[in-house]
Amino acid sequence: MINLETAQLFFEEFLGKKASDFEILPQSGSARMNFIGTSNEDKFVITYNENLLENEAFFYFSEIFSKLNLNTPKIFKINKERNLYVQEFLGEETLSEIIAREGESERVKNLVKQTLEKLFQLQKTTQNKIDFSKTFEYEKYDDLPIIHDLYYFKNFLIDVLELQYHKSSLLKEFKQIAHKIESLQPQRLMIRDFQSRNILAKGNNVFFIDYQAAMQGPAMYDVVSFLFQAKDNFSEKLKTEMLDYYFSFYNNEEKENLEKSLKYCKLIRFIQVLGAYGFRGLIQKKAHFIASVDQGIKNLVDFAENEAEINQFHELKNLILKLNTEEVKNKIERIVNYKN
Repeated sequence: MINLETAQLFFEEFLGKKASDFEILPQSGSARMNFIGTSNEDKFVITYNENLLENEAFFYFSEIFSKLNLNTPKIFKINKERNLYVQEFLGEETLSEIIAREGESERVKNLVKQTLEKLFQLQKTTQNKIDFSKTFEYEKYDDLPIIHDLYYFKNFLIDVLELQYHKSSLLKEFKQIAHKIESLQPQRLMIRDFQSRNILAKGNNVFFIDYQAAMQGPAMYDVVSFLFQAKDNFSEKLKTEMLDYYFSFYNNEEKENLEKSLKYCKLIRFIQVLGAYGFRGLIQKKAHFIASVDQGIKNLVDFAENEAEINQFHELKNLILKLNTEEVKNKIERIVNYKN
């Protein structure tokens, strides 16, 4: 752990003079600590993170992205322990905050479009330029991380809610789902946690942050993560319009593959985020995640009720539909309101 004074001293060593202002930012879902340092009119982000492997992945991707002139922060200084660094300040407001305030305003629609265009540029520009052996936890979104995401959902939502299921049937379906998803095309650099909370907006420009968990994976995964995020709750009309906009960057053959992978990416992303909401919300009682549980369940239940792909996985489908019962809703409310 680091204190404010030590972080400020490191920042001032970078500046070569005293800081005009220095403050700590509230922590969110991450263990990282972020500070904002000011020198005259210029602001910088100072980050402390004890997870050195995560840091090295972030440094690696940041260097590549900077060389490619992508819309990501530059790293200006790293301490010798590699756990404290100064990075570019790209704005005070996340796209999530703007969406919460403005809904589907014209400005929001333009920022969403720009986000998808910048995502496509990142995916295209980084092709054949990434050494995936330098990634943080996984080189590729294959059976290992996919099965992990499925178990995350089972362990931290389904088992916490004590829902009944046939264990071997469900686990066999998990293996089938992993096999389907790891073969989806086209494959690109997948940021993994690509959502409006991890996108900064400054004027009419957007910038991507928190990409340290990036790996090789289906191009559609990040698109789904962004457009179908529970908290943003975009209208079906906007989601369809923006999917068409993203597809317009591809030729017909690639577009066909993207459309084929869309539903499987929706399934695994909805499952993964519900596992996170279970762990961060029902277990750790973090307000942001608690607030998203209902919409996260709605997204997954709507998928189970309307998409033919889920019919291959009977045990999983039945389990998902149980999430929509009054009994489960009441149980979630009791867990959320329970005080030790």
